[in-house]
Amino acid sequence: MSELIERTKQNIWQAISDYGKHTDQTSVMDDCTANFVNQLASDSCYAKQELRELFSKSPVWDANLDALVINGTRTHDPDPDRIYSLGTDILSEAIYRTDNRNLIYEAIRFFYDPNYEEQGIAAIKQLAPKAYAPNKKKSRVFKALCQALGVADETAGSDFQRLYAQFADELTSKKIGFKLYVSINPAHFITMSNPKGDHRGTTLTSCHSFNSTEYEYNNGCTGYARDKVSFIAFTVADPADKETLNNRKTTRQVFAYKPGNGLLLQSRMYNTSGGVYGASEDSKLYRDLIQREISMLENVPNLWKTYPTVGEKSFCVERGDGFGGYPDWEYENFDGKVSIRADHEEDFRSLVVGSYGLCVSCGCETSYGVYCEDCKDGRGGNYCECCEGYVDEELYSVRDRRGNWIEVCEDCRDENFAYCECCGEYWPNDCITEIDDRYYCDSCRDEYCSECYECEDYHHTDNMTEVVNARGDEVLVCEDCRDRYYEQCEGCGEYHIREEMTFVTLRDGDHAYVCEDCMDSYEICPHCDTMIERCEDGTCPECGAVIDEKEEDEAV
Repeated sequence: MSELIERTKQNIWQAISDYGKHTDQTSVMDDCTANFVNQLASDSCYAKQELRELFSKSPVWDANLDALVINGTRTHDPDPDRIYSLGTDILSEAIYRTDNRNLIYEAIRFFYDPNYEEQGIAAIKQLAPKAYAPNKKKSRVFKALCQALGVADETAGSDFQRLYAQFADELTSKKIGFKLYVSINPAHFITMSNPKGDHRGTTLTSCHSFNSTEYEYNNGCTGYARDKVSFIAFTVADPADKETLNNRKTTRQVFAYKPGNGLLLQSRMYNTSGGVYGASEDSKLYRDLIQREISMLENVPNLWKTYPTVGEKSFCVERGDGFGGYPDWEYENFDGKVSIRADHEEDFRSLVVGSYGLCVSCGCETSYGVYCEDCKDGRGGNYCECCEGYVDEELYSVRDRRGNWIEVCEDCRDENFAYCECCGEYWPNDCITEIDDRYYCDSCRDEYCSECYECEDYHHTDNMTEVVNARGDEVLVCEDCRDRYYEQCEGCGEYHIREEMTFVTLRDGDHAYVCEDCMDSYEICPHCDTMIERCEDGTCPECGAVIDEKEEDEAV
């Protein structure tokens, strides 16, 4: 154990170094002491010993990383036990209503036992003469068998469709085109989320980013590392660059398993897009790979049923005492899962996930953030909530992206925040918009300004005009777009799209635009076909003047 602990200490120090290489936000890493590293290494090595004994039986165990490395040399091979179980479930109705049940079992064996192919084909041909053909995909053969035996329910969402999809998927060998690290190494737990302020671009940062004290939840980095059941599955930007294992993860999930218990927790998927949304396929694949690995190592059939962690199975997972991490499995929209293996369906015990974290300064237990209260209070100076450093200078009150007041140093205020000329407060730079030569925070912008329907730029609402667009909706436009695309109707006074209005001549000879709804007061001059404002003689002013002059000449 002493050799393992020494190697783990080295891994942790290396992780701390790698984690700070691409960010200026290094105060937490700078405060990490030997007391912290030594305590974390010792606690984690002893706590994870049962998991280590199980994982180390695998041919893909990497002792230096304290992790399984499931990579492209591994193949998702069809699992005979799972094929048999799914096949008998799907055909159970046919099995129990016929005297040919032995023949059905022989047919099912065709799909999972390559040494029973000839007998299996013979059984299938007796049960469903048209089901089998040479080179026909096995999944299609099985579906034809189900149809012949009358158990194929093609209704969308039926149990048959659900189970058949699993059966067909299990028949297919798949090559894994990436490296999946399945780790119990505390170095990987403390770097589970990428560092805040990474110069290479922010990606997969979260409230568990170890170099941030903005949230208390990064207490969970060491809290997960010190419990008996948690392990972390992740991928990285470049597996050939060992540094990225500690500072450039691309996906990660916390799992939990107690050897021999048959109950597996899979928490939220985090990826470079934020996780959960669009991540269900990756999440399902990771779960499948880990279920297969655990079942293989425990030499039992890979037969699991999976349920949401929220709802009737919520009792399966408990938060450990003092755990200060984010328990994302407790939230429905984060898609946490528990899987129960068939051999422990009736006797599994709930998992206790997470424990107290450790203070990076003194190495003592704490359940809040990365510092205990004594070390947090004793660091001296004023604490800047932006750069997360302690300074002797005065702090300034600014708003964060959520509108909360925070205290920052002068350098951070001038570099990362901008002044809203409307409310007179400082906001993050990306929360400030320049509108009509003035600067507005998002809140003031939404209250006092509006987006022009045409050019989509923001302008002060008082300087905009309400118009009727082509769909008949009342919208706001800026003065430039109003003058470019719209005209004011002579009848109702509203602004409409110029192309959809009619150019008319008024009684006094002036010209104007009229909308369709106001055209009842206008008619076509019979002499020149001009649209005119209706008048007694029914002619436009110009034609009326000509007629009057002609009548005068005739009278003379």
